[in-house]
Amino acid sequence: MARVMALKLAIDLLHFPARARSLRTAPLPEGVLDVIRIAAGDEEALKRAAETVDRSREIVREAAEFYVEQVLLYPGADSYRVLGAKPDASYEELRHAMALLLRWLHPDGGRHGARAVFASRVTEAWNDLKTQDRRKTYERSAQRAAADRSHSRSDGVAPQHRQKPSRRKPYVKAMPPISVRHRRQPYGSVFPQRDAGLFRRLLTLLLGRSVP
Repeated sequence: MARVMALKLAIDLLHFPARARSLRTAPLPEGVLDVIRIAAGDEEALKRAAETVDRSREIVREAAEFYVEQVLLYPGADSYRVLGAKPDASYEELRHAMALLLRWLHPDGGRHGARAVFASRVTEAWNDLKTQDRRKTYERSAQRAAADRSHSRSDGVAPQHRQKPSRRKPYVKAMPPISVRHRRQPYGSVFPQRDAGLFRRLLTLLLGRSVP
């Protein structure tokens, strides 16, 4: 069941091409070599796959070809991924995948001519991995490149910004407005107007003369 995982992902990718980005960074699933066989025109593998996933042979073939283009042969893919293999793949597995891919990409195979540009990526990947010495050299170079990228990212990380002090004025609770009743009365209005006449009469009695 695990061997059909790559085929199911290929069919899913055919319907949702935007998922190619996440598939490129994910580890290769089981069954990638079967997908390459289908893309290369292996009729027996195509027949078995169509029966397994219950899809037409045309859909299965198209999905396999699209998966190889988008997930294996994209620009920047490492040599193992180009050949649809994991780093622990044997020499025979690498050579078999290389032969299938070149069969699919051969100009005489009746395929679209634009796919011939992928042939150079396949041959370059094979040249990187076809002997043990080249394989070790390639892996050391890949490790150094990965370390350099990691070092560059760590040096380029911007320091965390300190929180700037707030420039907002401190909150002061507003005093309620003074009501009319509590406002100070102007001088001369201390006594109510209605008591003014009585006050003048008292002064008249005390002083013996009228007060204006």
